[in-house]
Amino acid sequence: MSVYGFYAEVNIGCALILMLLLYSIRNLPTPQIKYSLFKNLVQWHIVYFLSDALWSLVSDGILPKNIYMVLLVNYLNSILLPIVAYSCFVFSEITTRTEMTREQIEWFQTKLRIPIFVEMILLPISYWLDPAFWLDENLEPRGLYYFVLLLIPASYFIMATVRGVLRGLALKDRQNLRTYLVVACYTPGVVIAGVAQLFFSMTTPIFCFWCTFIILFVYLHLQNQLISTDSLTMLNNRNRLNHFLHQQREVKNTYVFMVDVDHFKQINDTCGHSVGDKALVLVAQALKKSCEHLNGSVFLCRYGGDEFLLMAPTEKPSAVVEQIRECLRDEAVKRGRSCSFTIAVSVGYALWDGSPDTFKDCLVEADKKMYEDKRLA
Repeated sequence: MSVYGFYAEVNIGCALILMLLLYSIRNLPTPQIKYSLFKNLVQWHIVYFLSDALWSLVSDGILPKNIYMVLLVNYLNSILLPIVAYSCFVFSEITTRTEMTREQIEWFQTKLRIPIFVEMILLPISYWLDPAFWLDENLEPRGLYYFVLLLIPASYFIMATVRGVLRGLALKDRQNLRTYLVVACYTPGVVIAGVAQLFFSMTTPIFCFWCTFIILFVYLHLQNQLISTDSLTMLNNRNRLNHFLHQQREVKNTYVFMVDVDHFKQINDTCGHSVGDKALVLVAQALKKSCEHLNGSVFLCRYGGDEFLLMAPTEKPSAVVEQIRECLRDEAVKRGRSCSFTIAVSVGYALWDGSPDTFKDCLVEADKKMYEDKRLA
């Protein structure tokens, strides 16, 4: 078997593996946008691997090797590779910016597509004006073709790497740091794999091996997140809380805050459960914003129903309570007329020594103070 034939087989094999993964992704019971973006990322990898297999078959002469076929397969690769890089950038950027609205996401994606559309138009024009500008007498791409092939993808990959790592390192919620870095690790690996393939041989399938491996790795991480994330509020759930309690950490002035939505049953009864869900999402967003003002490692989860739990190191727990209420007011004002209900919370807190054995007692004390706060409201 020729090296081109082996290269085609590996690409087709990786595409088949990702097709099985794609089938699994389509059956995930979640509407989260990151899974939709991940599905697009996998789809474009499949298309690129098949296109690359076609390129190798034409290069080897298994398929007709004439100027039209060579231009076609090289054009496909030069367009599909930037789309793959674009899908990776969008996935890593939006996954690490949970505060973005759907309108912001759509505008962000539109801007990022512009270089791809420009390349789609300019490449055929250049081929039509002077095919020899891109191909030598043996119908092999010249050096300028590879420069154009890699310019836009490299830009996407480098931007995704830098922005993802910097955002992850600046993240105060250390429980989500692994997610940020796992997502960001895809792009530097792709750059290294691509350079290695160019350095060793264009027919060494390093790139597709790495892409398939890291996509499977990210998928396993997303599956673990799905198990540990509340599907409504996108906060941690009780599974993640149990994991957090048994982690080794330095505990100093760490308080447990119990947050309960006031009159939540009344909101459900008078406005409907869909409005009640919106109220919970609003409170979750406010709690996320309040965490941004805290120093050190914080943990936030939906404890159950309309109760939320926040753990954070602080010397002034009363200031944290006031910060939560201020963020809640700001979030309600931002929603404006779309918010058809009045929302308020009761908060109780207790000092925790960091031991899993004492957490239940600490939780009981925080819960007791929370109900005292509710009676005073």
